[in-house]
Amino acid sequence: MDCEQLAPLYEPYARGLLKGDERAELDAHLARGCPRCTPGVARKRREIAQLAPPDPAAQSNPAPRPMFPVWAWIAAAALALLTGYTIRQMGSQNTQLEELRKQVRIAMLQNQALQNQLEQGQRISAIMMSPGSIPLKLMPKDRNMPLVRAYLHPSMGLAVTAQEMPSIPPGRTLQLWFMPKKGPPISIAIFRPDAAGQIDLLAPVHIPVNEIAGITVTEEPAGGSPQPTAPPSWTAQVN
Repeated sequence: MDCEQLAPLYEPYARGLLKGDERAELDAHLARGCPRCTPGVARKRREIAQLAPPDPAAQSNPAPRPMFPVWAWIAAAALALLTGYTIRQMGSQNTQLEELRKQVRIAMLQNQALQNQLEQGQRISAIMMSPGSIPLKLMPKDRNMPLVRAYLHPSMGLAVTAQEMPSIPPGRTLQLWFMPKKGPPISIAIFRPDAAGQIDLLAPVHIPVNEIAGITVTEEPAGGSPQPTAPPSWTAQVN
């Protein structure tokens, strides 16, 4: 018999009236520590004890009352401990799973960043090696500053490289400009050297190369400026 079939037997069992095979089967079922039937029988015993009127004859000559077996209490306590342990283990596993997912996301972002750097490096190398590129040297205004090299290609873009660049103060940035033969300077990009002082920059070319008189780099407020606000730090003549 399953728990549904045994449920109607709780009350006669609790009253001590259940006999024969049914009692034997319920005894065996409770011995296995059933999480449903064990508390169900205990609840029936409490209900019967609360509802039963006092019996003077029984008080003067009390009959033996069926006792809730000790093994049933032990089984119920063990089940409660096992349930609590299982819940804690699930919580710990969920935390570990979330941390693993976080690490995977970080690894994917790092991998994407490396892939982007690799692709940009390949494009810069292609411009530097192209016979259609114009090699340029951006000379520093301060002789203590390093040389900045640029390679201008009409369709592939402008590649800019430098090493041992000085660090830029917080709140400031470097800004690259095209100096057209006519009209005001045109902003190309804002950038900062990396922690090793390296620059590997790729920028588009939006005007015909024959209309570019020169290229300059200025130091500007963070976010860049619509027009240069400082004298050029590096300059190169183009046409």
